[in-house]
Amino acid sequence: MKKLLIVIVIALAVAAGIYFYKGGSATVAAKDNSVLAYVPADTVLFTGSVTPISFEEAMAMSHKLGLDPSTFIDMQDDAFELGPDSPDAARIGLGLYAKYMQSFADKTTVKTLGITETPNAAFYMVGALPVMRLELDGTDTFAKLIEQIETEQNVTADVKNMDGVEFREYSFSSDKSVPYSLVISSHDNQAVVTVNTPLTDDKDIKVALNKPANSIADSGRLTTMMSEHGYMGHSLFFIDNLAIMKGVTNPQANSFGVMLDELLVANGAQGALADMQTPACASEFTALTANWPTMSGGYTEFSANEANFKFMLEGANADLLKSLQGLRGHLSENLNNDDYVMSFGLGFDMDQMVPVITDVWQRLTETPYECPPLAEMQAGLKQQNPMMLGMMTGMVAGIKGIGFGVVEMDMAGLEQASSNPMAVADSMQMIVTVSAQKPKDLLMTLSSFAPQFAQMDIKDGGDAVSLQDQMGMPASIALRGHDLVMLVGTDALSQLPSIKSNKDITSNGLFSMSMNFGKYMELITSVMNDMDANSEMAQDQKAMFEKLKEVDGTIKGTLDITDEGVVSETSFKAK
Repeated sequence: MKKLLIVIVIALAVAAGIYFYKGGSATVAAKDNSVLAYVPADTVLFTGSVTPISFEEAMAMSHKLGLDPSTFIDMQDDAFELGPDSPDAARIGLGLYAKYMQSFADKTTVKTLGITETPNAAFYMVGALPVMRLELDGTDTFAKLIEQIETEQNVTADVKNMDGVEFREYSFSSDKSVPYSLVISSHDNQAVVTVNTPLTDDKDIKVALNKPANSIADSGRLTTMMSEHGYMGHSLFFIDNLAIMKGVTNPQANSFGVMLDELLVANGAQGALADMQTPACASEFTALTANWPTMSGGYTEFSANEANFKFMLEGANADLLKSLQGLRGHLSENLNNDDYVMSFGLGFDMDQMVPVITDVWQRLTETPYECPPLAEMQAGLKQQNPMMLGMMTGMVAGIKGIGFGVVEMDMAGLEQASSNPMAVADSMQMIVTVSAQKPKDLLMTLSSFAPQFAQMDIKDGGDAVSLQDQMGMPASIALRGHDLVMLVGTDALSQLPSIKSNKDITSNGLFSMSMNFGKYMELITSVMNDMDANSEMAQDQKAMFEKLKEVDGTIKGTLDITDEGVVSETSFKAK
C-alpha cells in the first residue's frame, strides 16, 4: 500500500467536510434519532450525532477547505490492493472503503452505498464490543453492494442468523486460527459492522444487533453534554473514563467489565487484571479516575466562514482544578497575527510552577495507598523533592510566557544556508516574545552570562536595540509593555510598528498556535519540489499539496485549564 498517505488524506478530507458543517439547532431530541435507539445508555465510548447533517452540504464545506476527494482519487489506484494471503475480513473491509471513496470520484454521492443523503451514523461500544451503525435509505442497495464486493474479492461469507437477524461473517485470519471475525448485517433499515468474539453469540452478536433495554437516546446524556459544554448536535464524542476504570477494577460493575472479563477468560488470560481488582485497588483507582471522569468533544460554533471544535478532559475536583490553574501563564497578543506563516505560544507562570507541582505532589503522597501498583507509584514520588525545581526556575522567575512566530520564510533561500549562513537572515523573518512581570529584570539576569546586556538602554515603546554583535546576524530587541520582543531577519524590523504594547499580563492560557494554511502549504510545496521527480509517490504528494495551497484560511488552537477541566479548542477561519 505505497499510497497509504494519499488514502489517509482523502479520509481526512471527507471527515473535514462532515465535521465543519453546522447541522440542526442546539435544542434537539435524541429520541428522534433511530440510530441512537440502538446505542446502550452505559456505552463507555461514543462518537456520532444527535442531528445528522446533509452529505451535500458537508461536501460543499469540504470543497471550501480545498479538500475535494475526487481530486485525489486517481492518485491511489493501487492503494486498495492486498496480497493473495490477505484474510477475508481485510478484503471485505478494504473493498467497502474503496466503494465509499469511489462514490466521491464518480460524484454519485452516497446513494450508491444505500446510505441516506443525510448520513446518520455512530461508533460506540456494546460492553467491550466495538460497533459501527449506519442508517440506510430503505432499499436493498447496501446488501447488494456487500454481495458485489464478495464476488470482486473472491470471498465467501459465513451467513448466520440470530433471532431472525441475518449477518455475514468474515475471518480475520486466512487459516481461521484467529477466533475473531468481521460481522456485517443490514436489518431494520440500518447497517451494522462489528466483531464476533470467542464468546457465544448471545453474549456478543445478539446484543450488538438488537436494541438495548435502555438506550443513550432515552438517557438524555448527549443533550445534557451539549447543554453543559456548548456542543452542537453533530460530531459528538465521549469516553467514559470512570466507567472504564470501574469495569477494569470490578468486572461486575457494568456491562463493559462483564464482557471484558469474559473475553480475558475466553482468550486464556484469566486473572490478567487481578492486581487491579482487589477491594483496595478498585476503591483507590476509581477515586483517582473520578477526578477526571470523562473526555468529550464537539463543535461549539459555526458560521459561513468559521468553525470551532472543543475537546476536553472534564475535571470534577474543583480544588485540584483551582490549584492547576496556577500554572496558567500569559499568551501575548503580539503573536496573534493571521498574516504570519505560523506562531506558537507557551504560557506558564514560572513563579507558580513549584507551588502547583508541590500541591499535586502532596495530594499524591499524603494519603497512603494500599493498592500495590499505586503504593509503588507513591513510593517513587516520595523519593522526589519538588522543591528542587526551585533551583531550576529561579533564573526564569517572573516569566509568564514565551512565543515564537515565523513572519515570512523563503525555502529557496534557506537551501543556501549551508554555503551562506546569512541566507537564513535574508530568507526568514521571525519574532520571539518573552512576557514577564518585570521584563527589564530578565536582561539583568542575562547580563551574568553576557555582560553586554547590562549596557543596553532599552526603553518601553522606544526603538529596537541591535543584537547583531551578540548573534552574528541581523536581530534586534525592543520593549513593549510586559513583552520583550526580539526580531530576527534582514527585514524583520519592518514588523516593529505593528508590535503592540502589552499592558496586561494576566494569565490567559497554557498554549496557543496559529497557522496561515495557504502560506504553510507554500513552504511544504517548495520542499516537495526537491523530491525525486521520478518518484510516483512524490508526484502524487506534489499534486495533493498543490491542491491544498488553495485553502485560504487560518487554523488556530489553544490549550487551557478552566473550571470545566483541561480544554483544547481548534478553529478554522476562512478568509
